[in-house]
Amino acid sequence: MTALNRNNLSLIALLIGGFAANAANAQDDQRWYGTASVGFGNLASSTLTYSDGTSTSSADADYETSFAGGGTLGYRFASGWNLEGEIMYRRNELDPISIAGLGDFTEGDFASLSFGVNALYRFQFGNSGKWSGYAGPGVVYLQEIDIDFEVDGQETSFETDDIAFQLKFGTRYDFNERWFIDAGATYFIADGVEMEFPADRSQTITSDYEHWNLQLGAGFRF
Repeated sequence: MTALNRNNLSLIALLIGGFAANAANAQDDQRWYGTASVGFGNLASSTLTYSDGTSTSSADADYETSFAGGGTLGYRFASGWNLEGEIMYRRNELDPISIAGLGDFTEGDFASLSFGVNALYRFQFGNSGKWSGYAGPGVVYLQEIDIDFEVDGQETSFETDDIAFQLKFGTRYDFNERWFIDAGATYFIADGVEMEFPADRSQTITSDYEHWNLQLGAGFRF
């Protein structure tokens, strides 16, 4: 884990702890909720650095806008704060790339499965009482992040786990007391992720993972 990620983790953990403590005394209008969402994600171009244990090489990688989806389980406090757990899968197709020492590849993908904790502040707007907005930070554990390179049906994969952080914001419309729809965006970043080749862990690929996703979801209050 990089020093930047450790600092981000500490800061966001303090924020989430403070938000939860601030909300803990609220007694009214508290409720559990769950959401499921799908959308599109854009992964920023990055420099891939390959190491075989003795030498290194690098190449610029570009990605296509691809799938992102997942779900949340959260608790709404009367103070306006929400604390929620999240699972999210992101996958972006990789454009053709050549990496000295590793090979020439016609396709591939960069994907991650993550578990996060978010502290979101919600606020009402409009006169109907049905619209609300939200924004807030989250800390994320990347249970698996991997990059796959493919050519002629052969796949070469590198993988690891890591810590990242994100910022979420969006809007929600309440159909009734139970059901709602949600449209939101997430900015997600992990710096200097070092992924290993499972058959030979001295071989690594290092890359930043900077991701934007837009998604539409539906939710239910318990």
